[in-house]
This record gives sequence, C-alpha cells and structure tokens, in this order.
Amino acid sequence: MKSPAPAEIRRARARIGYSQTAAARVIYCALRTWQGWEDGSREMHPALWELWQHKVGIADGTKPGSRK
Repeated sequence: MKSPAPAEIRRARARIGYSQTAAARVIYCALRTWQGWEDGSREMHPALWELWQHKVGIADGTKPGSRK
C-alpha cells in the first residue's frame, strides 16, 4: 500500500464533515502534521491512513455509520 495523495486525504475528511483539527485528533496527531499531509509537504504513512479510515468508518468504502 502506498501513501494517500493529498487530495484523497482532503476529500475523505470533507466527505465526513470533519475539520482538520477533528481529523487529526482521531489518530492523535498534531494539527500541523495533518495540514502537511493535506498540502503535500509531508507524506502520510499508509498505516496511519488505514487506521484513520477505520476509526471514522470509511475503511470499507462505505459512508460513515453504514453497514454492509
């Protein structure tokens, strides 16, 4: 698995209506770190991306709160 693109991170966060601060808190990272992932100045580790998706309920490609 590779690091997500900055646009992919932004879209996923916006899709669930989280601010950057709220998104960062989900995986206990600093706001500035999250901002770096979204602006492309840092690469998000694939494991953190997977963890974040899992914790907000979008890891399986469905919308938050929905069940397959």
